[in-house]
Amino acid sequence: MIEVNNLTSKKIDLNRVRSIILETLRLEKRVDDKEVSVAIVNSYEIEKINSKYRNINQSTDVLSFEGEDDILGEIIICPDEIQKNGENFDDELKRVLIHGTLHLLNYDHEKDQGAMIEKQEKYFSLIKK
Repeated sequence: MIEVNNLTSKKIDLNRVRSIILETLRLEKRVDDKEVSVAIVNSYEIEKINSKYRNINQSTDVLSFEGEDDILGEIIICPDEIQKNGENFDDELKRVLIHGTLHLLNYDHEKDQGAMIEKQEKYFSLIKK
């Protein structure tokens, strides 16, 4: 199950969000009964979360937190920051959702010497949503 909560005024297709995450999990052969939660927040909220959990006092486009037991984890995204990534919001949204999902699956772009980003871009081209 993928639960999505939009806590902003930005219109976002929540079914598309679910679909991108689910397709990423399918490509990773990790579709199971575990839950994923997605929170869509403003720049102020994501900055507070980033500061609290990562000691980085700035907003960001996506944060991922691994869960336990039946919960795979939570992805937190910020549309205002996503918009800064490129001209096409829908493409950038897809990219950060794939990125966040890969983090939930224990990928780490800072330690894997680019393999995670390569996989992210491969999935970006495969997912047609």
